[in-house]
Amino acid sequence: MTADNFAKNGYIACAPDLYWHSRSAIDADKTKDEGYLQDLNSYPKLDQDTTLGDIECVFNTIKSQSGCNGKIAIIGFSVGGTLSFLTAARLNPDAAIAYYATHIHDHLHEGKHISCQTILHMGKNDRHMTKENTQKIHAALIGKFNIAIYQYQAGHGFANSEYLETFNPEAKALSFQRTFDLLDSLK
Repeated sequence: MTADNFAKNGYIACAPDLYWHSRSAIDADKTKDEGYLQDLNSYPKLDQDTTLGDIECVFNTIKSQSGCNGKIAIIGFSVGGTLSFLTAARLNPDAAIAYYATHIHDHLHEGKHISCQTILHMGKNDRHMTKENTQKIHAALIGKFNIAIYQYQAGHGFANSEYLETFNPEAKALSFQRTFDLLDSLK
């Protein structure tokens, strides 16, 4: 659904499964929540170099498409948000957007390498992000003119309408507007 939303707004969107290196396919009998928690828990086992290599291959493939203007952005949600942050630091896309990046606090030392426009969307009531880690994120990235941190009165997964217990339509709308404003500046 999210990729469709970006496509409707005129963007080429690709949503690859970057977890295939660290886990087998989610069993068909698992609930969405069990699959989601498996993704959160598989992050420590994720080979970052291999995963970022995969992201770089996706970038190169998208850039080779006739509909691409040569500019590339990465957008990730939860664990993917952390990968967006790492991609911004290591692969230098034109923009990076991270929604409720669960493990970003483990990589804040890489923030100094981010030179692209970057947005971090965070829920103030995110059960996967402690207040202490939120403070660490702000302290580590304060003064970086190219990084905007937005907090919403919402929990983890606030932009995902498949998880009704945390979905927040107002936070989703505002965060997507800010995301599209950034992406539109790359045209």
